[in-house]
Amino acid sequence: MPLRTIPFLALALGACAAGATEPGALPASTPLAFVDVQLVTMQSATILPHQTVLVRDGRIEWLGPLAERTPPPDAVVIAGRGRFLMPALIDMHVHLRSAELTTYLDNGIATVRNMWGFPDVARWAAEIAAGTRVGPTIVSASQGLDAPPAQWPLTVLVTQPEGARAAVQAQQAAGWRWLKVYTRLSAPVFDSILAAARDLGITPIGHVPLAVDVRSALAAGMHSIEHLTGYDRAVSRSSNAGTWGWIDADPARFPALVVATATAGAWNCPTLAIFSELARQHNGTERAAVLANRRLFVKQLFDAGAPLLLGTDAGIDVVPAGSSIHDELDEMVAAGLTPYQALRTGTAEAARFLERQDLGILATGAEASLLLLEGNPLAAVSNLRHLDGMVLRGAWRPRSR
Repeated sequence: MPLRTIPFLALALGACAAGATEPGALPASTPLAFVDVQLVTMQSATILPHQTVLVRDGRIEWLGPLAERTPPPDAVVIAGRGRFLMPALIDMHVHLRSAELTTYLDNGIATVRNMWGFPDVARWAAEIAAGTRVGPTIVSASQGLDAPPAQWPLTVLVTQPEGARAAVQAQQAAGWRWLKVYTRLSAPVFDSILAAARDLGITPIGHVPLAVDVRSALAAGMHSIEHLTGYDRAVSRSSNAGTWGWIDADPARFPALVVATATAGAWNCPTLAIFSELARQHNGTERAAVLANRRLFVKQLFDAGAPLLLGTDAGIDVVPAGSSIHDELDEMVAAGLTPYQALRTGTAEAARFLERQDLGILATGAEASLLLLEGNPLAAVSNLRHLDGMVLRGAWRPRSR
């Protein structure tokens, strides 16, 4: 098939060309050819123009310059017209509710890390993997391990160090890959839980408990810290926690904590946007201090090489599911990251945390979860708020009208 016939074929199949609409929804069994797109591979900040991407069986079969490959005859062609193709987003901190699963897809999120496990989540994940339920790929932490009084349903209460190992074993036996630790654990119980996690090979993530110094948590092997918990008390001149800790934060304390974090190799999911909302309980001056100090700390973490993750904490009725990922990207840029750097926290870096070399990038063999955009996302992350379409594990989903 000569290349000059491609625009005609794209138009005939309903792809977007000269005012035509995109094809309707297509299953993952339908091969796709994106023709004349600009690739944002998330492996570098260089945009590759005039490219073709072939998708088959949920994977990127081939990508390269437009002139090097003619789409196969069985592929539905989607005319790029110079639009941008990039990996779909990964929200690394959510609390899932079944009614919101497709909302994540509508906002370009193809994978989520659920941060409090319960039986329905495991069932949804299996159904999505089997194709009997529509939603993002779900990876999930365990039920939360905490001390009384329980703040959330299905909390596993651990009050003595002697009970730590059995509690960790039970979560591992339930099939969870990550162990969620929470706010009210005592220091001895926390230490015992992390020791058991190391012995059993389950990765501890979550909150640094109020009774634990963040430096001790880093030394004990916390793999990811959510919401910058623990740092708040360490930087606060009055040892305050939460938003109050960031109001009276002493920036002179930031560098030592940043170095300790980078040295430990710990990840942080700062959830800046939800704290911007929570800080509305304060007056304007105090709220500005919360935002400025948290952004400054995140930028120092990034500059030191301490890895960051993009996450929203959606699902607890503070920020909306799905769309708050764009607010979080805005916050990352406000903290001083470039759009490319911010986007990597929710694509390639998130995939690295998940130990998925085939996710969060555009490359041959990678999972075909992709976003088609009119605007350049490396020029402004706000361009991700307007999707022309999404490929979800090989299945084409046109923009919702």
